[in-house]
Amino acid sequence: MVSWAITGATRGIGLGFVDILSVDPKNQVFAIIRSRATAGPLEELAAKRKNIHILVTDISEPRKLDQAAAEVSKVTAGSLDVSILNAGSAGPETSALPPTAFRGKEEALEKEINENIKTNLISNIYVIYSFLDLVRNGKEKKIIFISSPSGDVEFTRVTGISTVLGYSISKAGMNIVTTKFGAELAQDGIKTLSLSPGWVNTDAAQAVTGEPAIREFMLKAFRKLDQSVNGPMPVDESVIDQLQVIQGLTEANSGKFLTHRGNNDWF
Repeated sequence: MVSWAITGATRGIGLGFVDILSVDPKNQVFAIIRSRATAGPLEELAAKRKNIHILVTDISEPRKLDQAAAEVSKVTAGSLDVSILNAGSAGPETSALPPTAFRGKEEALEKEINENIKTNLISNIYVIYSFLDLVRNGKEKKIIFISSPSGDVEFTRVTGISTVLGYSISKAGMNIVTTKFGAELAQDGIKTLSLSPGWVNTDAAQAVTGEPAIREFMLKAFRKLDQSVNGPMPVDESVIDQLQVIQGLTEANSGKFLTHRGNNDWF
């Protein structure tokens, strides 16, 4: 039996992890969400599969996260095999602006960066802290951060995408944080990984790239890296690919930033 905890499990990639992992009754799947109000599909899935456990918490609140970890511990006898840090956000409405657009708008710049750092970096550190003792007691001992190519220097350089400034900074920052945890915790047998899911057809992605003009811009940018890109992949395809990478994670590649292909191929 393998235990999995996934944050941001209400929809998109997080819900995809819960769906695919819970097919195997030997998996214990903990879906960590902020509110049941938007968790209709997750609730329906959990009603059919008894190995899904829904935990409502706030990942920006360490005490609440500790309580969620205690609930996991009751089910697993004090252990957790894989912690998947999937929750995140693209931040405030200024995410569409390039760096120079913030000149003379210091408050907007600070909000753009700080909100993303709090949501995508600090909150993920809190999740690691709260579940760390359980992971130490697990068999797999894996901590996985769902990152983004936006946090990669070479991807940004080649595609020329200058927007989502705060989001990109927070993802790049959490990549190195994940590596730092891997360096520190290697002595405990814990392995960490930052993992890009690829270009995935989620509601969040559609909200950003759904308009024809924006979609065309993104395709043009992405094709600078891969001429074969035609659009985002289905959620289940991305999740299946990611799980293969997670299952193949060893001490040898712990701390790396890989794509769903297990290498540096973004699409």
